Amino acid sequence: CSCLAPQNTAMVGVDMHSWTKVKSVVYENSDTISLRNLNIAIRYNDNFVDKSLPLKVVIMSPDKRIFEETITIQLHHPSTALAVSTTESRPYRTNVAFGQKGTYVFAFKPLAEVRGVEAIGIELKEVE
Repeated sequence: CSCLAPQNTAMVGVDMHSWTKVKSVVYENSDTISLRNLNIAIRYNDNFVDKSLPLKVVIMSPDKRIFEETITIQLHHPSTALAVSTTESRPYRTNVAFGQKGTYVFAFKPLAEVRGVEAIGIELKEVE
């Protein structure tokens, strides 16, 4: 029996008018055996007009080791006349085992000013 629910999502709100600063979420890990798929979850509205979102992603493990990379996430634009929020998740890493118990920090920073993104975070799904 795994200690992780089948799906676990943590998101943080960002300035939807002008997102430029680092935003982070934490994940408390107690299971060093189960494999998980990691997705990046993004909530955005019609003010986000780009088709992609370039990000710097930084992950800090409980022993303070840092993994950093730049990625670009492709997003769809639902056709709607209202400023309705859409939440999408995009694959980030598959078959990940967190080797340490403790707090993992996932930080996200856009590479340029972004408008229309309301929240960002990480979604962890247990591999079946």
